[in-house]
Amino acid sequence: MRAALICAGAVAILLPAGLPERPSVPIKTGAVELLQAILLAAAAAVMLGAAPHAGVNRPVCRVLALTLIAAFVGEMEDFISGILGLKFPEAIALGLILLMALVIALRNRRVMSSFISTMGNHAGSGLIGAALLINYVFSRVIGSPKFWKATLGPAFAPEIPKTCKGYLELLACYLIFIGVLGISMTLARRKEPI
Repeated sequence: MRAALICAGAVAILLPAGLPERPSVPIKTGAVELLQAILLAAAAAVMLGAAPHAGVNRPVCRVLALTLIAAFVGEMEDFISGILGLKFPEAIALGLILLMALVIALRNRRVMSSFISTMGNHAGSGLIGAALLINYVFSRVIGSPKFWKATLGPAFAPEIPKTCKGYLELLACYLIFIGVLGISMTLARRKEPI
């Protein structure tokens, strides 16, 4: 079931590619940015929903949710400034959110260090790791104009790297969402009394 969900989502992220092209509105780029933000917001909502059931791991859920909210704000900044052309105070918003996450993590050092030391045992941590590799390594190479100029030569078009990078980031956001589902189920699982 989990593999089918991952495969279906990986195919569904190509949905914006089928949207009609209009020269006045970059609909494909806007749709991809908006879908990334929606997936990150949904992942944050799942983690916040798991927090009341997490017991001692409640601070872990809150820190992860705040991190996901910061990622959501970053994606919304891309959408608001890049697509809509409006100014957004991204640095201030991200600074406040990450400061709150840091304060919660420092107040609950023992719980956070226990979670980090057993992170490999949690369902979904591999998916989140793969998403981070896609987002911070693979999309930087595939989204590079130099890569596509060397690959395509004279057939190069400037929108190719942007499109590839956007879709790879969308795939990473989807993998983060699926990984957060797995981690939230593991954290929210109540232990039976002995």
